[in-house]
Amino acid sequence: MPDTTTATRPPVVTILGHVDHGKTSLLDRIRHATVAAGEVGGITQAIGAYQIEHQGKKITFIDTPGHAAFSAMRRRGGQAADVAILIVAADDSVMPQTKESIEHIKAADIPFVVAVNKTDLAGVNPERVKTDLANEGVFVEGYGGNVPIINISAKTGEGVDDLLEIILLLAELEELKDNSSDCPATALVIESSMHSQKGPLATLLVKGGIFDKNDPLYDGNVDFGKIRSMLDFSGKSIDKATPSTPFQVIGFDKVPNIGDIITSEPCEDQTKKSTFGAADTISEDIPTIILKADVQGSLEAISENIKDKANIVSSSVGLVTDSDIETAIATKAEILGFNVKMSAPVARMAEIEHIKFSNFKIIYQLFDYLKELQEKKTSQAAPKVVTVGEAKVLKVFNFGGTIVYGCLITSGKMKLGDTIGDSKIISLKIGKADVEEAKKDQECGLVLSPNTEYKTGDIMTATTLE
Repeated sequence: MPDTTTATRPPVVTILGHVDHGKTSLLDRIRHATVAAGEVGGITQAIGAYQIEHQGKKITFIDTPGHAAFSAMRRRGGQAADVAILIVAADDSVMPQTKESIEHIKAADIPFVVAVNKTDLAGVNPERVKTDLANEGVFVEGYGGNVPIINISAKTGEGVDDLLEIILLLAELEELKDNSSDCPATALVIESSMHSQKGPLATLLVKGGIFDKNDPLYDGNVDFGKIRSMLDFSGKSIDKATPSTPFQVIGFDKVPNIGDIITSEPCEDQTKKSTFGAADTISEDIPTIILKADVQGSLEAISENIKDKANIVSSSVGLVTDSDIETAIATKAEILGFNVKMSAPVARMAEIEHIKFSNFKIIYQLFDYLKELQEKKTSQAAPKVVTVGEAKVLKVFNFGGTIVYGCLITSGKMKLGDTIGDSKIISLKIGKADVEEAKKDQECGLVLSPNTEYKTGDIMTATTLE
């Protein structure tokens, strides 16, 4: 057993910053992989976790998404980490998601280092970054504060080794203890999905203790499955996972939620995370949708972003199923997907039942489409009230309790069904003939329901909805 008074665990690092400032490229450079080239639209759209070794010491990286819509996932990444890298492009300096990332780092209350990227570009001014950061309350070394700052190029590798050394120094100052000997195994869910052959998958980050193959899995005091397979970040099979180790698990009974705490023993005091569902109160002009995504992290990010714009009657990961179609039929919902597929039989069922399915590979395209749906729904739900005609009351008749107004149409026209005040025209005559409408300068007799008391000389205004 390790000595918990002296043994340490690897630091967990998250990289935060504005979209396109080079977070994934930096991680790509650090682990000598090619993640950036494979991302749709150049945007990281799911959380990944990776472990490297530098100067004989391990460092775990959580690759948090860079698009603004994934702020909730970035925030969770910060909370899961011990150290943060705030990456700022020298050519752009501080941008909207840079400011947001600063807030996440402050909320997580963890040490961080500023990495000024793209310093290899001609004409850039890294000093501007220091000034802009100071305006956001971040004071770096040499500029009135003690936050480490280093110029790097994710493209050429310049400064990356120095950055890793700073991370190890910050981790050493944090005195990250290895508590694997004195607590049950505990991990944070940082990604999850439904695999068509393997079933529920989840990437866990060990926070304490040691997970072994065949260990039971608990979400609070709820039995959540058993570890049947453990894979490290490179896809290699492993038999145990120690603190700060990211690993993928096969064996969950169902897909866990991002941020859930998973343990190897039941825990009565476990704080439960809320699951996705429809909004409590739904405005009539909000589109009704079923949301499907490839992984739980994307599902959560999308759901969080659109919760005030859509009635999400169902949300889940994996293929669109016949159950989704049945739910869409029952709720009159449209199915929106993010990187998901639909089998031929299910597609045929959707076609027969006239259920629309739209799939997107880039998240902001889904948001744009949803905005179009909402605008269409709003325009349908809020028709304009249009004045169509006016009439002057010439005489009022009472035929056995039925009030008939003899009127002169002074402008426009009046039709059966038009609204006058809080009443509708239910009968319209010109002379003794029943008519559908009366036009300007024509005299007519009309009956309202419910009756509204008008007097000779009053002006009636007729409206309709467009």
